[in-house]
Amino acid sequence: MSDGYVLEMTNINKTFPGVKALDGAYLRVKEGEVVALCGENGAGKSTLMKILSGVYQADKGSGEIRYRGEQVHFSSPVEAKNAGIVLIFQELSLVQELSVAENIYLGSLPKKGFRVDWKKLNDDTKKVLEALECPAKPEDMVASLPIAQQQMVEIARGIALGARILVLDEPTSSLTEREKEALFRSIRNMKAQGVGIIYISHKMDEIFEISDRVMVMRDGRPTGDFATKEITLDDILFSMIGRSMDQYFYRYEGEPGAEVLRVEGLSLKGYFKNISFRVRAGEVVGFYGLVGAGRTEIMETIFGIRKADSGKVFLNGTEQHIRSSGDAVRAGIGFLTENRKEQGLVLGEGCRKNTYLAALPELTKRGFVQEKETHRIYDYYRDKLGIKSPSSEQEVGNLSGGNQQKVVVGKWMAIKPKLLILDEPTRGIDVNAKAEIYKLIASLAEEGIAIILISSEMPEIMGVSNRVITMAQGMLTGELSADEVTEERLMRNIMITDSTKSA
Repeated sequence: MSDGYVLEMTNINKTFPGVKALDGAYLRVKEGEVVALCGENGAGKSTLMKILSGVYQADKGSGEIRYRGEQVHFSSPVEAKNAGIVLIFQELSLVQELSVAENIYLGSLPKKGFRVDWKKLNDDTKKVLEALECPAKPEDMVASLPIAQQQMVEIARGIALGARILVLDEPTSSLTEREKEALFRSIRNMKAQGVGIIYISHKMDEIFEISDRVMVMRDGRPTGDFATKEITLDDILFSMIGRSMDQYFYRYEGEPGAEVLRVEGLSLKGYFKNISFRVRAGEVVGFYGLVGAGRTEIMETIFGIRKADSGKVFLNGTEQHIRSSGDAVRAGIGFLTENRKEQGLVLGEGCRKNTYLAALPELTKRGFVQEKETHRIYDYYRDKLGIKSPSSEQEVGNLSGGNQQKVVVGKWMAIKPKLLILDEPTRGIDVNAKAEIYKLIASLAEEGIAIILISSEMPEIMGVSNRVITMAQGMLTGELSADEVTEERLMRNIMITDSTKSA
């Protein structure tokens, strides 16, 4: 192995009809090393990994792959897996009707004679699950597990197969903070055993926490190869999108207007207690806290999805009695939920229809939808938000994550909201699309819309918000202006307990 690299991919090219997906791409991984692979959607990361695993074949005469000192060529994922190269993709590939144990060892079930050795299967599975601190049991049916645990089962597959090269594609997308930390402990254990790990993520804080090296790709080409401890976020961003940090986040700095939302003493047993805050026109108020702190539940209550035990909500000075999401929409509140695919969009419908869905009651006269008006609304927000789609009737499920998110924003803008709640608006989209969303949020604030931003990404909450409200254990623990907010203060506030006080 040259220079200690267990895996070397050099000068890899891949062409699809009309598209040069990879152009001289390379990747090197040492034993016991975590290499973060970064780049916006379409940069070529997944294509390179699919060539490594045998899903795709590189262009004829293109480069080579050397694994454990020998040149290799995998014609299928099974060949790669048998050699010790395992890919865990973001999209789950579990068999819902089988047990956790059967999924983890599918294709390599232990046998006793001609029969499955169920005791060994369950014992082996238990050890792998314990290593990941996953509460699922070997005999649990996968279909019965929450998404976060299914994600852990998917990752457990790679560990159980004894991978020597493990590729993790956005592995924490569905995990809580506790589950993420358990995964990181497992990654460190695998490193100690000499496993080389390729870690694909849009979350920069994770990359700095877990990786030893960062490889950056743009337009199918490598644009950076850095030792993690020697670089900054600005270095990575510039290699990814050709712009620096001060051109990445956008914040509207204008003077906020009149109060739009006031919440007084809002409580819901088991979720949050005595919540009071306000948001003014043209202001972005960030809510920051650990998963389970109660942020989303508060917003769902304001939006009428949940019913508070006590407390009051005022909009433009008038007390509201919102009993449903329909009431909230009629009052002028929009709510972009964190799961756009299940709760924000109808994936099988076109962009135009998704854009006018929330405004449908106003667009319906005598039982008929005003088609001309729906075209006007879509065309307006397509241009305003920069939605990139081949046509207004293109199924929204076929768009990129960033464009899907813009369609959701357009849907809520179509109701002309006074208040817009954004719950994890950049989850699962690449850095270039994130920058566009940040610019969009600033422009909406400039138009006088009051905005609440929920985000689990510290740089995002600091870079976009005019004020940040922190939460822990269902309680508000602090409030910081943009000038006051620091990483240390945020962390201190969200880790608060009953015996401590906020900064």
